[in-house]
Amino acid sequence: MIKKRYITLKRIKRCSIDIIGLTKKLVVSNFWLIFLISLSLAVVVPALFFGVLIPTVNAQESSVSTNSRIRMSVVARNLNNPRGLAFRSDGALYITEAGVNGQGTQIPGPAPGVILDFGLNGSVTRVCEGVQERIITNLPSTTVDPKGTQLTPSINGSSQTFGAADIAFDRKGDAYIIIGYATNPIYRGNLGYDGANLASLLKINLTPKGKVVSMKKIADFADYESAKNPSNDDLVSDPYSFLIKGNHSLVVDGGANDLLRVNKQGDISTEGIFNARYFPNAQFPVQSVPTAIAIGSDGAYYIGEFSGFPFLESVARIFRLLPGQAPQVYADGFTQIIDIAPAPDGGLYVLEYASHSLLSGDGSGALIHLSPSGQRRTLVSDGLVLPTAMTIGPDGAIYVSNYGSYVGVGQVVRIKIAS
Repeated sequence: MIKKRYITLKRIKRCSIDIIGLTKKLVVSNFWLIFLISLSLAVVVPALFFGVLIPTVNAQESSVSTNSRIRMSVVARNLNNPRGLAFRSDGALYITEAGVNGQGTQIPGPAPGVILDFGLNGSVTRVCEGVQERIITNLPSTTVDPKGTQLTPSINGSSQTFGAADIAFDRKGDAYIIIGYATNPIYRGNLGYDGANLASLLKINLTPKGKVVSMKKIADFADYESAKNPSNDDLVSDPYSFLIKGNHSLVVDGGANDLLRVNKQGDISTEGIFNARYFPNAQFPVQSVPTAIAIGSDGAYYIGEFSGFPFLESVARIFRLLPGQAPQVYADGFTQIIDIAPAPDGGLYVLEYASHSLLSGDGSGALIHLSPSGQRRTLVSDGLVLPTAMTIGPDGAIYVSNYGSYVGVGQVVRIKIAS
């Protein structure tokens, strides 16, 4: 069984990730607040202005103030909307980048007035022995056009971009990536050959040094959503996170609100559905928006949800799912979960994209430890700004995609918990 994003230290053969110090603090003020995952909104969200002070990231190996046992440093930078990340068996770190703002063909978004710009701007970056290099470019992406209605309140200078969203490796060392999309599958046909890989799972054969030998589509989630629509909701597909287990992949689609299984032939089946909920302080049903999946120490699948507009605080849940059974709530009370990962004690690490409602104008994220008994402890809050994914490294440290909704200033930070 291959657990997504985790490789034991004994499998490291030749690569090591050098710590790259962040030499310049970034302070961004008077921004609009963004979120790019909550695609399956039941209503159009009006654009709202906020004054947001983005926290600075500590330089070099400096301590995070919330916990003196935690140290955070930068290992990759200058990324374009960094998303999922994974280590290959040789210790090299691979990072998916959704890309920069598209400027090509336009298609309708998932709500009235929303316009998506198509582009070939996604990429995959490799970091090995201190060298950072984009090894794959020209991956398809879509970006919310600022001239149209915004899906969510957005931060000035950042982008609501959907593209290369996650990466994992099989036992042979072949890479698999998923590409987001963010709207009705019917519009993908307007984009021709270049847009055919949106909302898909791709298999990429790589050389030992990370050079691309071949790339092909394995599964098409847009077609599956059109044909099946498992949640019986709006037709939207945006696969965001996945893992590989044996000969199968488990994919969470944040647009379709479901968990999908893909076999080695590329056949897709529905593993779980995550329904919308009603709250007294929300006029509309709140979409689940699943964004994270991990395998726990008990072998069950754990799925984290973001929860959609109006981005209520403390309502995001973690589900536990056994194959063939319906998802059951395992833990709740979180805010805007964007990723989860297994912790050494049998618990979970939980990454929050924002620890307060996006409507509050606060873009600070958080890394939380959830113990097997249900106790919670915030490990890091200072320095995490709209983080979008995490993985456990071969050194036992936690690697997080930080500034995950920014072009050119995205990072991957290494978070080490002192023993």
